Amino acid sequence: MMARTAACAAAPLPRSFWDLTIEQARGYACVACGRLLDGDRVYRGVVMGHDGGYLLDADVWACLPEGPA
Repeated sequence: MMARTAACAAAPLPRSFWDLTIEQARGYACVACGRLLDGDRVYRGVVMGHDGGYLLDADVWACLPEGPA
């Protein structure tokens, strides 16, 4: 997993639903660095996959960059 940086909101999305952790797939963790998210997050999009004839998709989120101290 990457460290939390400004790049989390710009990181490329995984190619498949199967590349996500359960926390990322449910929107609890950052799709880029894997940290658990609090209320401050940015919507990144949808990651799709298939299980036979079933469509699997997840709305994924990323953490915001840490602001100036």
